[in-house]
Amino acid sequence: MIHNVDSFVEKHQLIQPKSTVVVAVSGGPDSMALLHYFLQKKEQWQLSIIAASVDHGLRGEHSLADLNYVKKTAEQWNINFFGTSVDVQSYKQQQGVGTQEAARVLRYQYFHQVMTEVNADVLAFAHHGDDQAETLFMQMVRSARPEAVQGMPIKRPFGTGSIIRPFLCVAKQELLHYCEQHQIGFKLDASNEETNYTRNAFRKHIMPLLKEQNPKIHLHMQAMSERVRDDYSYITKQAEEVLKPMRFSSEKGKRVEFSISTFKSHPPALQRSAFHLILNYLYDNQTEDISYLHEEMFMNLLKEQKPNAELDLPHELKVVRAYDELTFSFHSSEDICPYSHLIDIGERLELKDGHVLTLEQCPARSDENRYEFICDSHHVKLPLIVRSRKQGDRMKLRGMNGSKKVKDIFIDKKIPAQLRKSWPLVTDSDGRILWVIGLKKGEGCAGEGSGTWLRLRYTKKEDT
Repeated sequence: MIHNVDSFVEKHQLIQPKSTVVVAVSGGPDSMALLHYFLQKKEQWQLSIIAASVDHGLRGEHSLADLNYVKKTAEQWNINFFGTSVDVQSYKQQQGVGTQEAARVLRYQYFHQVMTEVNADVLAFAHHGDDQAETLFMQMVRSARPEAVQGMPIKRPFGTGSIIRPFLCVAKQELLHYCEQHQIGFKLDASNEETNYTRNAFRKHIMPLLKEQNPKIHLHMQAMSERVRDDYSYITKQAEEVLKPMRFSSEKGKRVEFSISTFKSHPPALQRSAFHLILNYLYDNQTEDISYLHEEMFMNLLKEQKPNAELDLPHELKVVRAYDELTFSFHSSEDICPYSHLIDIGERLELKDGHVLTLEQCPARSDENRYEFICDSHHVKLPLIVRSRKQGDRMKLRGMNGSKKVKDIFIDKKIPAQLRKSWPLVTDSDGRILWVIGLKKGEGCAGEGSGTWLRLRYTKKEDT
């Protein structure tokens, strides 16, 4: 076993000479074997070894006895010891999490504290190959996403250095044999026999069957884990390139926008990976509520034939398709509140989105651009009104007979559905629509009228 672990450590460069190693020790056979393994390597690798143990207080005197046993053994082996007791039940109630999650959080918090205090290079866990196989099968049952089925990492950043798992290459039975061979005592946690916890159920009922079919299943699963991680790392880097043309914004809530045609030019594997990278950004990497079903709904949205479509994701995240544009944003009722504002000659009006309207006199009718509206004051009733669209709005367009629905103007101009409710319209005090800003202009002038001319100018926020 020692040779296999040595080769595994060297292959993955888990330990460097003169490292300070914190070993997480529960008192069970796996962690006691790990502590003894590092003790054997102490002189060869010039290591500084610290044993760290946490009493979760879930088994009363028994769990405290385990902590004291680890402390006593560390003293006998001349190893520095750090230990603590934590209140899992209180944390569980305060945070509204399960027992296992509460215990894990508090345990890792303490290990982080110990690593910082001793400036450790690595924190070593005793997870073994059977643990890895259990983890992978549990992940397969819970998720159909390949990136969610990677198992425990051999090495990952943590605290002042890294977490390492040198025993992922060996089976549980090998560790028990190692303890027997070296006369290493250990404590057994009776809760490991209870099958109300998912992992224990897999350990008791699933793993024995798999071991019967293939005694080396733990090696196969570890090899699979390493390969999946390598493949996913490569795909993720490629998917990051897909994200480069996208527009990411954190103003007034996180938001992502991109071209659907550009996005669909990439292979489906990269589209899926990019989708999850987007969610990682929007959810701050808290994507536990996202399943493969959400992924499929997103992929179907990309294929949607309708020019406007929407998809609701957890925590009020909305995905909106508008022609060739796709937008991820968090829903807010404030974004669609109707509004109406008055503006008179000489006044300046700033809209909620930061864009600005000004109304001023001008000496004579002059040329106007897309964001200016010139009208004869004798043919409009002041003050003017700037408002959002209402159901059934119609306007008479310049140079055209009859009227046209504002809704049809939006459709002709391919304005995304989510923007239409807040798009600014200008009317006079009689309610006559003069201007759908930036899109269409209505009546409001009389040829070369002799009255006072008014210029209404719309300035975008970025231009102010």
